[in-house]
Amino acid sequence: MTDTDRLLTKYSKIANSLIGRIESGEFPPGSKLPSLRKICLFEECNLSTAVEAFGILQERGFISGKERSGYFVLPRPELYPKYKLEKPVRVPNPSVPEEVSSLMSELADPGFIPFGAAVPDPQFLPYSSLQKAYKKSLKDSQVYKYSDAAGILELRKKIAIRSSGKERRVRPEEVFITLGCSEAAFLALSLSTKPGDKVAVESPLHFVLYQILSELKLKAIEIPTDPFTGLDLQSYISVIKKESPKFLITIPTFSNPTGSLMPLGSKKELLKISSKYGVKILEDDIYGDLQHNGGIRPSSLLSLDTEGIVTQVSSLSKSVNPGLRIGWMISDPMKVENARRLRLAEAISLPAIPQLASSYFIGSLAHERHLREFRRRLGGLVLSYADSFLEYFPKGTKVAIPQGGFLLWIELPKGKDSRVLRFQAAKKKISLVPGNLFSLSGKYVNNFRINAGVLMGPKVISAIQTLGKIAKEI
Repeated sequence: MTDTDRLLTKYSKIANSLIGRIESGEFPPGSKLPSLRKICLFEECNLSTAVEAFGILQERGFISGKERSGYFVLPRPELYPKYKLEKPVRVPNPSVPEEVSSLMSELADPGFIPFGAAVPDPQFLPYSSLQKAYKKSLKDSQVYKYSDAAGILELRKKIAIRSSGKERRVRPEEVFITLGCSEAAFLALSLSTKPGDKVAVESPLHFVLYQILSELKLKAIEIPTDPFTGLDLQSYISVIKKESPKFLITIPTFSNPTGSLMPLGSKKELLKISSKYGVKILEDDIYGDLQHNGGIRPSSLLSLDTEGIVTQVSSLSKSVNPGLRIGWMISDPMKVENARRLRLAEAISLPAIPQLASSYFIGSLAHERHLREFRRRLGGLVLSYADSFLEYFPKGTKVAIPQGGFLLWIELPKGKDSRVLRFQAAKKKISLVPGNLFSLSGKYVNNFRINAGVLMGPKVISAIQTLGKIAKEI
């Protein structure tokens, strides 16, 4: 046996030992592994051997490194406690709880720890690059004119390029610029439905989308999801056969609130099912650029759609800057033309400066650098949050650790009510979103959503400890 063979055997043995400890539950998802130095002492090996062993774990998807903090165990759905999938629920007259109004007031209060807001920490935002883009836009002659009602053409071209895939090439005439993602979703549904139409929705789902359903007087059928793999396709087929919905609303890539990622094969199967039964899809892809692993961006439903059944809505609010208010709808040119007519009747056009600045920024080297750094930092931050909640919350608390985005869907032990937690937390100036707001039928009372995109510091750690104490007492 050569020296190389002995070294290979040593670091492979260490890697296999750590994998066994992870699979046994000794190191649960989100937990921190012993440092490289401790591994060296325990295994009686040199640093390079320990580094190689950790490299094997990273390649196999067991751990992720966080700069200056160590290595953390990644979620492995097959080992994590299985969540029970609920049955589909029909909600004939959807309405939004009054809690939403008071919650929004809390989110606007700068004195609150903003765990309830689904926006990244301001320190993640590319201020310097955006300022340069704004300066360029002020020198552009288009800033002194009305822009196209559908949005400035160059911006629509940039969005079309970034939204295209091998199976589906998006054209600029299919892109309509909006004031954020919510307006895009409202516009897409209002142009395609009438009051009383049935709409299938994944559950849990972002409460703003429920507000849109209520405003448009649409009938909702909630379809259960898995917090790791998203929409349950068998339940979807069952709902289609029984209810004949006109639309499906889904967030298949890093959903809000669970952070689930539908596998590529399931996305393709979803498109086949929807095409077969004539169901259109509204895809919210607002978190799609925020994968943690640094690899290829997960395919959107739109990029896989060859039948023209997907309307996609998204924005720059989560990945670049919520203050830009730049969102978009991607749909067939006829729907875009109908949206253009509405815009001409209501406002003529959107402000030019944010559109031009976004156009200069999207696709630039600064944009790509920002996304790479943002993704890298988010992965470690989300794991740190998960680790903290598992440490300070009651035994039996579950945390669905996502592969992208910055939201955590947390399940309290049976008998705990997140509405009580939220009320008590508000007294301590801590915001969070109780799970019942993500269901029109009042489910998920022992779940809540946390914004894990807030940089950690003493105040944040203290807030998590406070929440944990409250959760143990309620």
